[in-house]
Order: sequence, then C-alpha cells, then structure tokens
Amino acid sequence: MASPDLAVVVDGAGVPMGGCSHGVAWYAQQLAARTFAALAGQSDRPLTDGLYDALAAVAASHSATCDLSDPGTPCAAIGIVRIGTNHVETLALSDVTVLVETDDGPQVTCDLRIEEISGTEPDAVAGLLFNTPEHREALARLVARQTRTRNRDDGWWVAAADPEAAHHAVVNTYPRDALRRLAIFSDGATRPADQMAIYPWSEYMDLLDKLGPAGLLSHVREIEVSDPDGARYPRTKRHDDATLAYWAPDSLDQTRLVM
Repeated sequence: MASPDLAVVVDGAGVPMGGCSHGVAWYAQQLAARTFAALAGQSDRPLTDGLYDALAAVAASHSATCDLSDPGTPCAAIGIVRIGTNHVETLALSDVTVLVETDDGPQVTCDLRIEEISGTEPDAVAGLLFNTPEHREALARLVARQTRTRNRDDGWWVAAADPEAAHHAVVNTYPRDALRRLAIFSDGATRPADQMAIYPWSEYMDLLDKLGPAGLLSHVREIEVSDPDGARYPRTKRHDDATLAYWAPDSLDQTRLVM
C-alpha cells in the first residue's frame, strides 16, 4: 500500500492453512492495511509503534478462530518507508529490503538475522537441483532451522502473532534533502542483486529507472526462467513472490506500487 509519503510492502509466508483458516494472503493484506492505517497522517509517530499496533490488531482479529501458536500460522516480512519534510524513515522486519539512495550512494535497510542464524537459502541448496529428493530435504532442514529460531530473543524476528516483533525491526533515518531515489523490495524482487549477485545495488536501481517496476520484475522472471533447475543460481524455488514500491527520481511525489 502506498501514498506520496508512506509505503508498506508485506511479503507473507507460512504453511497454507497451517493453524489459520484465513491463509497467508489474507494475513499479508490485513497487516499491510492495518500498518498503513496506523501510520497514515501521523508523521511524528514512530514506525515501530504503528507496526506494533497493527500486529496486535491483526492477531486479535483472528485469535478466536485460529491457532496462532501453530508453527504454520502465517507470518510476514515487512518494509516501511515514510518521507517527511526533513527526513526519510525506513523500517525492515525480516528480509524485505528498503533501499534509499542518497548523495552518499545506496543505503540498505534489511533485517538479515534469519540468514545469520539459520544460513542463507543459496548456501542451503547449493549444488542441488529443483524437484530432487536432495533439494527437498535441504529445504526442509532450512525451514526447520528457521522455525526453531523464529521470534525469540536469541533468534530472528518476523511479523506474526506477537506484536513485540515490531520492536526488533531495523530502522534508519536519512536527510530528506539528500534523497535521490528509493524503493522497497520483497526478497523475490531482489534476487539478481543479493542472492544471484548479478548487479550491485546502484546498477539495479539504474535498471529499475530504465525498465520501470513492471519491467524490472519481468527481468527477474527472465533470469529465473533461464536457469529452470537452479543449477547456476541455487535457490529454494524457481520463482518467488515479487513486489516493489518505487519512487521515481524525477518525481518523489509519485509512488508506484507493483506486485
């Protein structure tokens, strides 16, 4: 969800119907809407406070009908950007990437504790091809490690039933007058820049300027299709959900959200 001064990107995850009768898409939509509502028009409110209230509200809305303690209950990574008169504020909880390019170059806000603690996805499946027993087993081991260490003080944090996760988000602030361009990417939209290491961030943003949001996501899909078995670029699945919100460098009053 986006307006000229606020954008929220949510990337849902979880076992379909695991513990929740509503599902992952419902959870992601609810969290995005409630986070946006909690922060819209409140420029002085900390981003973490708005996210806390949104997490609590979504949990309360289905706690009576769903088992929020089930490991398969939906969770989500979330990225937020707010452009104020003097500052640009960013928040990332889990692996959504918020990229703000300033006079000093690309500044990345991303919470990678999941990788630091559980290992990266490319490392987990390196040398293994899609749809093989070995790939499935490696993926299952990775998911098990991630689940064991999720939302605990010695682990990593993601948006889920516990609103306390909001206070573990990574936040940054940048001078508004140094802003050149910015974008929020779900991890499925950043693969060529981080997992595949095809582009440095500055070139990836140049490509976004050139192709536009829809064109960039099409390019991501082209790269994935060119490596259908995951031999060149090891990854957990051929395609991942890809979403981005983008402020064009020639018009910071215009927000484009592509899913």
